[in-house]
Amino acid sequence: MVKGLNKAETLDKLFWLIESNNVKERPCVFLSHKKEDKNECRKIAEYLKEAEIDYYLDELDEDLQQAAAQGNPELITESIKKGIRESTHMLVVVSEKTYRSEWVPFEIGYGHSAILDKGLEEGIKDNKIKLSVLTLKDISEKTLPDYLQVAYIIRGTKSLNDYISKITDILEKSLINETKIFSNNQISHPLDNVLNWKL
Repeated sequence: MVKGLNKAETLDKLFWLIESNNVKERPCVFLSHKKEDKNECRKIAEYLKEAEIDYYLDELDEDLQQAAAQGNPELITESIKKGIRESTHMLVVVSEKTYRSEWVPFEIGYGHSAILDKGLEEGIKDNKIKLSVLTLKDISEKTLPDYLQVAYIIRGTKSLNDYISKITDILEKSLINETKIFSNNQISHPLDNVLNWKL
């Protein structure tokens, strides 16, 4: 099976467009984050990729990077909205730095509308997991502000594995046996320096 693709990257997106229906039916997770948390976000994206989950990580979106280089907020906004609309889920990666972000609150608001409200219109009532918040190690046990409480909260490797199991509809044990994800108790977990393993 094909590993997860970054739908922000031109070649991955092209491959996704021409590939079989098996790939097109996979979940795609928009990774919302503060620029300073990019390294942690890359590791999370790699973890999703190994679990055969597609994702959108903005650093390879040529249109978005060009708009940012031009300092064009309208084009930046349109690129972000397009990435969210082409995703089935949003994962907001939260650290202490996130609270100073100008873009993350916009992405959450737009994601709530584009993903959750769209699901309600389609008759999907239990879709809170489509808008999720993943706390990085530095704030994994802190209380989150109210605007983040509307989302499905993921606090560590244990709950991230549960999230992956839910969105892929594959038992966590099967994912671990197929080495698509790692047990949260495993020594040298790939997200040890990013997430709290106990939660």
